[in-house]
Amino acid sequence: MGREAALAALTAVNLVLLPGIGLRQVLPAKAQDGAGILRGSGLEIVDREGRLRSSISIQPAAAGEAETVLFRLIPENGQPSVKISASVTSAGLSFVGGDDKSYIIIEAEGSESQLKMMELDGREKLVAP
Repeated sequence: MGREAALAALTAVNLVLLPGIGLRQVLPAKAQDGAGILRGSGLEIVDREGRLRSSISIQPAAAGEAETVLFRLIPENGQPSVKISASVTSAGLSFVGGDDKSYIIIEAEGSESQLKMMELDGREKLVAP
């Protein structure tokens, strides 16, 4: 009789839990309260046509270079226009014009820093302390 009572109790518990589980599957999902944290090894944002428009990635260390975190903003033509990078040894910021020949690069590497500006006609200006 002990086994029959245990099975009856288990069946009763299942019958009590079943409606609650079923309702969780049917009811719409709700956002959690408070700000959550999104974790991953990279992030890509695409537009309605599926084109990559922004990314955050971790570039592995290679050939004497340190691991680098890279953030890119990309207009619809696919050419990154804004890049921000950071590693243990350096950090940089670049802005590229629509023609891909005019740009500004701000870079700090080790104890040195510089600002490099390039015009469409090939004129270049380098500013360093």
